[in-house]
Amino acid sequence: MHGKLDLNLFVVLRAVYDQGSITKAANALHITQPAVSHALGRLREKFDDPLFIRHGRQVVPTPFCQGIIASVVKSIETLESTLKGKVGFDISDKPRQVNLGLRDVLESIFFPVLIPELVKHTPNITVNSRQVTWPELAPALAAKELDIVIDALVPTSRDIRSQFICEETFVVVCAPSNIYVDNPSIKSYSVAQHALVSLKDSKLDTVDLALAQHNLHRNIALQCEHYFAAVNVVSQCDLLLTMPTRFAQQFSNKFDIEILPLPFDVPPLPVHMYWHKHADEDLVNVWMREKLLAVANKLGL
Repeated sequence: MHGKLDLNLFVVLRAVYDQGSITKAANALHITQPAVSHALGRLREKFDDPLFIRHGRQVVPTPFCQGIIASVVKSIETLESTLKGKVGFDISDKPRQVNLGLRDVLESIFFPVLIPELVKHTPNITVNSRQVTWPELAPALAAKELDIVIDALVPTSRDIRSQFICEETFVVVCAPSNIYVDNPSIKSYSVAQHALVSLKDSKLDTVDLALAQHNLHRNIALQCEHYFAAVNVVSQCDLLLTMPTRFAQQFSNKFDIEILPLPFDVPPLPVHMYWHKHADEDLVNVWMREKLLAVANKLGL
């Protein structure tokens, strides 16, 4: 750095500034007075400035030295803290975009709590969110295209870390006029027409797996990628929509719909938070993971 300038020279500079004397600085650093003078000589040559001017028995800093000393002291303290394993971290210090992989269900749950707090307290942190299928999860985290993904529990490699967030349960949503409302049985469910919300290439569906246990399947009349569109559709026709309970409740005041329990058992779907091992010690990533967990706890997920 800068022609391989020895960073220890700045330790000498700080000592001379603090002590106001080359002799006292040498004693404080446990080195000889000529060594201190030599160090100052190299810095004077580098900066083309005398740095200190003798005033009686003391030396006083030049205006240039006064201008850089605060940065020098802060940098030395940071390096010393690092060596002690204590790194100062201020989340508001630098701009940073955090890339999240969240389905629209989870965006609607997490963002109304998370984003207003970020805007108010850490406006330097911006969030970019997109939906991700499970085959994309590990490659996107490995390539640093995404920092954190929250989704259903899926198999991953050793390089992917995960932490349990919550469980999703499911309900049936339909229009109040749907004949299913009068007979919400598993037989009525299986013969009805359904809307299905599913991402491209996403093959994980616990509802169909549970229904298959009864040797039944759904008759899919509409498949799309967003629940808002699906709920809007089923509120106006005779389709059924099976969706996460919490998300369905959010639509109850927006659409004229009925929310009914499933007529067969479906195991709750575990939802996990994922990140790559290279982000284990990324302080912003750690901070955001803690923030997301705090939001989940606050919402009672």
